[in-house]
Amino acid sequence: MLANTLSLTFDGENARVMKRINQDNYSSEYSYTDDTDEVVLKIRHDTFTLAGHSTKRHNVFVERTTFATPTESEKYWSAAITLRDRRGSGPDGGLELWLGFATLFATIDQDVVVGDN
Repeated sequence: MLANTLSLTFDGENARVMKRINQDNYSSEYSYTDDTDEVVLKIRHDTFTLAGHSTKRHNVFVERTTFATPTESEKYWSAAITLRDRRGSGPDGGLELWLGFATLFATIDQDVVVGDN
């Protein structure tokens, strides 16, 4: 089981320490709220059949809302990842694939966010 608190830093400055607010056998939800913004992180695991193969799916979803002020409107962003591994494959290959993908995305993120392809 993951820790009861997780930290996420996305602005290069302040870590948001999210507390677990819900947990069951297959998912967890974490939340952070202060006067300016809210961050929610959801982690979910399930097993399904894909092309006749039993497949494990691991989803991580994060969303951030920056609250409106007298001079700024409310802002919202989200990001998600899904890792899958077939029965017998184990998690190591998926983790290696994800780390490689994350490294690639870090180099092209600005272009992707503005819609380049």
